[in-house]
Amino acid sequence: MFENLYAQLTDRNAGLVTEVEQKTLKETTVAVFGLGGLGGVIAEVLTRAGVGSLKIIDNDKFEPTNLNRQIFCFRDTVGKLKTEIAEAFLKKIDSQLKLQAFTQVTEENIDKILKDAAVAVLAIDSAKPCLIISRAARRLGIPLVEGWAIPYGNVRVITRDTPSLEEVYGFPTIGKEVKDITDEEYLQLKITMLARMKKIEGVETFYPPAAVEKIRAGRIPSFAPIVWLTAVLMSLETIKITLKWGTLALAPHFALFNPFNGTIPEQET
Repeated sequence: MFENLYAQLTDRNAGLVTEVEQKTLKETTVAVFGLGGLGGVIAEVLTRAGVGSLKIIDNDKFEPTNLNRQIFCFRDTVGKLKTEIAEAFLKKIDSQLKLQAFTQVTEENIDKILKDAAVAVLAIDSAKPCLIISRAARRLGIPLVEGWAIPYGNVRVITRDTPSLEEVYGFPTIGKEVKDITDEEYLQLKITMLARMKKIEGVETFYPPAAVEKIRAGRIPSFAPIVWLTAVLMSLETIKITLKWGTLALAPHFALFNPFNGTIPEQET
């Protein structure tokens, strides 16, 4: 049914993924916003699962501090654009993968980025593009998958039928034009996003005072096993949406897993 290379790529999926479902994945487009610790792993997992078309978005270059967790960061890729490196590596997995790369998100290009996308994956923590992406996805009826590089595996899905991203974070920006929000306000929004993580049981106990200060300044400590755990959960949630599998982790709640004691943490809304 499939071309030989794609059949080889997806052969071991058989038994968990039906032939019809695999065809659905092949014909699906996913937009992955961010190619760092979360987004890079997500892009690779989706490609290996057989998603046939990806839109990858990032404006950064790899830095030495990315080596501890970012799957496409190597000594010889430091200083290079994440989109270019990711595209080359993903094509080594599936040479027939349809790829579009973008290096910025604006109100002018967001509809082009999201065109034909079945799912949008939010793997960035900058407040301005988060607003642009989440508003456009909601307007276009595209599910938005979100997760954070915190000590727990976590994922949630925002749709037209759930509270919006601005509502779940309690942003004071509803109804306000993106262009009218100042840089200082965007910084405060990012801090607000991070502060909401404190509503998850036990998160703060993982961070010593020095790390808490970094978090308050907008810099989250990131460790590969923890980051990749969340990336895999986000990848699977994306596939669940596409194939209509199981129960989705719908906002305002995250689906959570504490890998240190094998429990599901409590969370406030």
